[in-house]
Amino acid sequence: MVNRRMSARQVLALVRGLARREELTLVELPGRGKGSHRLYRLVDAGGCEVIRFGVTDHPGDVSWLVLRRLEERLEPVFGADWTERER
Repeated sequence: MVNRRMSARQVLALVRGLARREELTLVELPGRGKGSHRLYRLVDAGGCEVIRFGVTDHPGDVSWLVLRRLEERLEPVFGADWTERER
């Protein structure tokens, strides 16, 4: 369960680091999302999409609700409590 605040940049840096460990690549979907909402996907070495998720790119910290939902969404890939692990 998420117990710290993070900005969108910190979240993406954490996801990118954990993705490297799993031999995945973080890719932003260009032209997708609305306004400051950005869509990303994790792809494997063969270019197959493993999972897709969104992050709001607002200044300041991501809300705890959005962060919790993101943690739940990426749990199948990174395991439980992945937001609490160090890169």
